[in-house]
Amino acid sequence: MNFAGDVLQNVDGIKYFYIAGILIFMALFVIILYRTIRIPRKDLEDFKTSIFENDELKTKKTNHKS
Repeated sequence: MNFAGDVLQNVDGIKYFYIAGILIFMALFVIILYRTIRIPRKDLEDFKTSIFENDELKTKKTNHKS
């Protein structure tokens, strides 16, 4: 990465792109974390049970075919 590092060091204002990238990453991380924490517990329970319900339906379908 020596070549890329040398090229990027010669670009004026390149540090602002690094700062902008880090800020965008941090903002998205905080937004996703906030939205994840704010999911109501009932919705999480519904997600959890729907996985098992789908698996049960698949096993019932395969058992009926045999």
